[in-house]
Amino acid sequence: MKNNVLIELIINNQCNKRCDYCDLDFRNKKFEKEDLDIFIDFLRKNSEEVNYFFINFFGWEPLLSYEEVKYFVWNVWVENIKYSIGTNGVFLDEEKLEFLKKNNFKIYLSVDNIDGKPFLEKKDFYGYQDMIEVNYINDPDFLYNSRLTLDLILEKGFKNINFMPVFTTKKRDKEKLKDFLILKNYISSLPGLNINYFSYYNGFSSDIQFMLDTDMYFYQDLDSLIWLQKQYSLLPADLKKELHEGTQLFHLGEETFTVKDLINRYNAKKVLELVMKIPKVLGTYQENILIDKILKNGA
Repeated sequence: MKNNVLIELIINNQCNKRCDYCDLDFRNKKFEKEDLDIFIDFLRKNSEEVNYFFINFFGWEPLLSYEEVKYFVWNVWVENIKYSIGTNGVFLDEEKLEFLKKNNFKIYLSVDNIDGKPFLEKKDFYGYQDMIEVNYINDPDFLYNSRLTLDLILEKGFKNINFMPVFTTKKRDKEKLKDFLILKNYISSLPGLNINYFSYYNGFSSDIQFMLDTDMYFYQDLDSLIWLQKQYSLLPADLKKELHEGTQLFHLGEETFTVKDLINRYNAKKVLELVMKIPKVLGTYQENILIDKILKNGA
């Protein structure tokens, strides 16, 4: 039986925003069209080895590379491929929405409780709601804004909502955890919504999942984004070394490896072990356990 393979394509390390909760380390790097040609060639050579390639255009803001996204879609010529894109939505307009709809993209639209309300008030997503999942992001310092933001998400007609906290170096006291529980219970009580709960240890994933960064290396899992976060600098050298050896796989420019090589090297158990070590070192382990308990059990 052939596998589905999810590849998170980090098409750039740039963003038009600097969200207060974001721990990503901004760099002036992106995939050029020449780089995409190498990736396209890899997909064409290996398309018969998988059931589907799921390509998620990711980045700090992938629509800053909209021309490159179009170039990829127009030139890949692989039938068993499905697309998604994660975006803060600032650059979404009718032209881009139509392009994404025509090519059967799923859109993950990030809306946070800091500036989500004024952002949504300026945007019209009528006719596109079914292709959009809202990543409803809740910063612990702005939970007083969360209900207003949620009300506008619902007013805009969105039914598919991924409810999540931010897992950064920010701390939460008991009162903030209590307020987060109240918010979680409230959204859970609303009828007619398709709600997913994004937790630290049980987030969305695929059985076979990789990240392709702007350095053109394949990494095991999106969790290896820890390499690209500011909090990475807080980790001890031995854990950094273990992360490097446990996540980095192949360089895209190596002609000798195949998608089978990626799958054979994939070790989800190892990645999970590494992910569990990070909050313990950073001192956020117990807090993340409490948040996950709220998301799972509502208590």
